[in-house]
Amino acid sequence: MKQLNTYLCISERDVDLLILEEFIVSDSFSNWFVSTVLGQSIECSTVGAWHSVSDPLFGESDLVYIYKLNSGSSHALLIENKIDAQAQPEQSTRYQQRGLKGIELEHWSSFQTCIIAPRNYLENNAEIYDSEISYEQIVDYFGCQPDARSTYRASFLKEAIEKNRRGYLACVSESMTLFAEKYLSFVALNYPELNPEKPKPRAAGHTWIHFYPLIHDSNTRIVHQIYGNKVKIIYLGQADRYYEISDKFGQVQDRKYAVKKSGKSVTVEVNCPDINPLTQNFEDVFEQINEAIALALDLKQRLY
Repeated sequence: MKQLNTYLCISERDVDLLILEEFIVSDSFSNWFVSTVLGQSIECSTVGAWHSVSDPLFGESDLVYIYKLNSGSSHALLIENKIDAQAQPEQSTRYQQRGLKGIELEHWSSFQTCIIAPRNYLENNAEIYDSEISYEQIVDYFGCQPDARSTYRASFLKEAIEKNRRGYLACVSESMTLFAEKYLSFVALNYPELNPEKPKPRAAGHTWIHFYPLIHDSNTRIVHQIYGNKVKIIYLGQADRYYEISDKFGQVQDRKYAVKKSGKSVTVEVNCPDINPLTQNFEDVFEQINEAIALALDLKQRLY
């Protein structure tokens, strides 16, 4: 028995429930988590915490935590949890929409969206949330607590981090992996200035193609969002540049760009042709791919 792993398999739901319990029973954890999200030390009191909160129009939040500050006002954290699953199209946008709806319904007076995941996942994530907390940060929090229960929770999350490191090969889609490999190899050969990401195994829903044209600026990237039919620039953590970016792209006459502020970031997007990489071969949609690449090249020129 001693040779067996303590956990057969840790799922995102397992982590959801661990974090949910901490919100409910531990004021120390709740204060630490909220302070980390807000970037300042605060004390709060728990109103409640919920798992898998669904909205019929805007989808599901993995966790919702509502707290009060000394002023008596209620605030919410809408939390997405990931170990290794690919983000759904516009997932972070729907978190914002659910947060805004909560304000309209007077469930809370303000909100923040947050994603928790292994650090490796966050470094490769293109979805934009108001804040990010890595599993490693949570492990460090538990590691500073003196009780055996916290030691167990730290070891539990370390196993989830290890699962991310190993990769969840059972979810790999051969068709999506092959499509992305051909797409990225084509761009690397013919348009190296876009600096495409390296090919890697992909799940069926992993349909975002990333370009990093500014070699020394990974916080500014171009993405072909295949499901969603968009090519976009993502300015991560650059919300203070919203008006500058909006003015810049508002002056473009030949294309219609949509400039959006999302949390602490800004996106600039334009429509592109419909492609289904799971039912269509790369060669079958070569014309549509070239149209998307042309849009990416155009966006690249406007970065400067």
